[in-house]
Amino acid sequence: MPKRICLIDDEEDFTDITGTLLQFQGYEVKTFNDPRDGLNAVNAGGFDAVVVDIMMPHMDGLSLMRTLRAGTYGKNPMFALSAKRLSDEDRKFLLTHDIHFVPKPFEPRRLVELIGKALST
Repeated sequence: MPKRICLIDDEEDFTDITGTLLQFQGYEVKTFNDPRDGLNAVNAGGFDAVVVDIMMPHMDGLSLMRTLRAGTYGKNPMFALSAKRLSDEDRKFLLTHDIHFVPKPFEPRRLVELIGKALST
């Protein structure tokens, strides 16, 4: 049974391309362009990893990840993506909660490698 990944980013082109790349690697991928929809889907259960953009309208990715870590999603792998420089407070949150940070732009192969490592442990 393939591992399930939830990909949340407000950029539809990004979720389409990245989702397709991850599917080619054998993952089952569900994409969301509205973080609120992604949060509801993850809370409903069934995902092995979550990939979230930090800068989004309606709800920023850090708030979404805080909500997930405080709830039922617990310690499953999470990946934060952003082109912006993170504050020390944001970096500390990511480190403390074992969330992998991937700066944009990135090599798609790098994200695939990080997800593969996290899901193999």
